[in-house]
Amino acid sequence: MIFSSVNVFAAEKKVSTNAPVVKKDSGASEKKSKKSASNKPSNNSSGVQLKPRGSNGSGFLKSYDRLNFQNIVSVNGEPLPTPNILENILQMPTPEVVKPQSKLDSLALIRQGCAAKASSIRNFLESINLQDSNFESNFNFQLPNFFNATTGKCLPFAIALDSFGKIQSLSIVNNDKRDANSTMTTIHRSETSFVYLVESQNLNSGFENYLEVVLDLNDLIVYKSNQANSSIPPELIWEISSLIKELYSKVNNNERYLARIIYNAGDKNNWAQVVSLEILDAVNKTVVADAFWVDRDGLPGGFFTSSGTELEQNFWISPLNYTRISRGVGRSSIVLSKSKQVKKGNANSVVTQNYTYSASHQGIDFAAPIGTPIYAVANGKIIHYGPYPAYGNLVILEHEGNYKTYYAHLSSYNPELVVGSEVRRGLEIGYVGSTGRSTGPHLHFELRKNNAYLNPLASRLELDLWTLRNDDQYHLTRNMVLFSSQVVPK
Repeated sequence: MIFSSVNVFAAEKKVSTNAPVVKKDSGASEKKSKKSASNKPSNNSSGVQLKPRGSNGSGFLKSYDRLNFQNIVSVNGEPLPTPNILENILQMPTPEVVKPQSKLDSLALIRQGCAAKASSIRNFLESINLQDSNFESNFNFQLPNFFNATTGKCLPFAIALDSFGKIQSLSIVNNDKRDANSTMTTIHRSETSFVYLVESQNLNSGFENYLEVVLDLNDLIVYKSNQANSSIPPELIWEISSLIKELYSKVNNNERYLARIIYNAGDKNNWAQVVSLEILDAVNKTVVADAFWVDRDGLPGGFFTSSGTELEQNFWISPLNYTRISRGVGRSSIVLSKSKQVKKGNANSVVTQNYTYSASHQGIDFAAPIGTPIYAVANGKIIHYGPYPAYGNLVILEHEGNYKTYYAHLSSYNPELVVGSEVRRGLEIGYVGSTGRSTGPHLHFELRKNNAYLNPLASRLELDLWTLRNDDQYHLTRNMVLFSSQVVPK
């Protein structure tokens, strides 16, 4: 077991008021760590060591060398070796999935950069080789004086186009410093009409809990307790590990790389959340791979790259660090043995009979040793945990978008689970076992929508869970222009 309880998660983070890992309904009793009250920091005691900011364009974020997170476990004040969580995840196999070719991915319809200062929206679009008269007229009507208030040599921007090449969303900052005195404006098309909506945000507020960390990627991969553990809340490590596993194939192992991570440390009402992750070449600081968090209406949030490529499918099919997939979806036969006593003459003897069951197997079986931690694949609500016929010990999570995930045959549960509670992605919800109708230690995992079973390993299955919808694009451009290291002056 890597982390032993939810209370440990909540107690260790000292950036701001402790972010919950399990959120309970108002009617449920609150279970709090004894450390929570004593470790609650004052408003002026975040443990952050600020660095002076140069012209890297992220001056509205707090950045630091280290945060004063306590060691997860210690004996006589000495920290115990920290499990190499990320390194272990990287060594585990990845399910073989034929991913769908998304429109955004194939057409490369998202751009970012720092465009030369312009006098009008038309000049700005021409400078990046775009033309959209309808967008221009809407921009001029709603933001007639925008370019009169811009300063600096260039304007950081991120822009998304639809499949017809028309502008779906533009996020732009009014100066190239991208600091606390800057304003970001996003103009995006409404999903229900051709009307464009405008949102503006001053960068001098709303980002008090956002923190920037730059670590050597090798330090993060082996999760050195004196580096990553002091800079990143423990509850985010599983999510970061899963992201880097997916992006790691783009990294040349012979080179040195940095991991630039920006996360919202959360507060008493909101969980901590990674909002961007970039793998940088350590020499020239160019981005080798990136991921940005996108909040989505009616669906769980998800990670996408700066080109719009989804990174979500592997999250939804990786509930544990498994040894292998022992059985997939489809019709299969299971041979079970049953012994009974029969009387032969005056003596009783035991006869073993084999029974063959043929049925459609609705789920993925991940073979793993008993006690292997099982993680929630996405934020959700616990709607069942306890024994269930055939499934053995079962946890069911309900997610936005009418999705449910099933985790069966568990040996035990996280003791913090309460029906009706909300849990975050990456929470240990239980441990691999062989309860119920099981022939050996494994996790039986199911994904359902509207109670109908889905095969998440199916060839070219494209769900809205891992599709960047048009209405999601402005969330992506917003986070790209705020947090990308590639939208600053060269």
